[in-house]
Amino acid sequence: MHLYNLGAVSWWESQCLYHALAILGREGLIICYPTTAYVCLGLHDDLEQEIDLDYCRERGLPLIRRETGGGVVYLDCRQLFFQLVLRRDNPLLPLRRERFYPRFLQPAILVYRSLGLPARLRPPADLIADGRKCSGNAAGDIGPGTAYVGNLLLDFDFDTMSRVLRVPSPGFRRSLRKAMRDNMTTLADWMPVGSVTHGELEEALVAGFAELLGRLTPRRPDEELMRTAGKVRERLTSSDWLNMPGRKTPERRVKIAEGVYLAERRLGRRGSMTVLLKNGKVEEATWRGGPGDCSEAAPARSMPSK
Repeated sequence: MHLYNLGAVSWWESQCLYHALAILGREGLIICYPTTAYVCLGLHDDLEQEIDLDYCRERGLPLIRRETGGGVVYLDCRQLFFQLVLRRDNPLLPLRRERFYPRFLQPAILVYRSLGLPARLRPPADLIADGRKCSGNAAGDIGPGTAYVGNLLLDFDFDTMSRVLRVPSPGFRRSLRKAMRDNMTTLADWMPVGSVTHGELEEALVAGFAELLGRLTPRRPDEELMRTAGKVRERLTSSDWLNMPGRKTPERRVKIAEGVYLAERRLGRRGSMTVLLKNGKVEEATWRGGPGDCSEAAPARSMPSK
């Protein structure tokens, strides 16, 4: 198996290189992080519903839509990516794609545990520590290959993520930031900032994936791979691809973690209700009404889950 341990790369290379590997029918493991921040949509997201385009333009945040699942993510250098590309006929892959996550995510689990986070898999594809999400992961078929992608969170910009998303009200945005902060955790929550480096995490991930995949042969991107990645960038950032119709929901609903959603429910002239759902049950509800967006917390037990 080829190993592309690339360290810092451009924002578009951090997405387009694994696409290029898959399109070319090559197998390999890429480990990298982006030098600049950007916003990445999942394959089935709807740009108009999901993204505050004005904010992204003001901040100069590039947009790209990947060919793997999962939702909108804000990505920057405080996250380390691991991206495994296998041909679809590889005997490692089970018939049901989600069954590979426990093996694919084992190296990340071991890295987190070595640093004091009690990480474990929450099916199908989240890693959690102390009940909070610490890694978001996805997969998708690209050309003749299948790509599994994930990350380790050194830290996370909750403020920017809450601004990137299009939301129905300022109150919803405040609730969104709080819900993310309450239901996500990063290495910065468990140890002093800077006490672990990208290089140390990369080395630990490589060791873990070598146990899973066997010998890893270091490689650098060759001309064909870079040329293909450039063509992928043109397609994944094109207006037609970004504006491809996606899944829309009648109510604004943001997934925070597996089983955790924040939703806005209109109550006619009475205003709206922002509802935090956990495993299908309402954990917190806030009524919002009037031009000042005044808020009043409501007891969770009084609110229906649908």
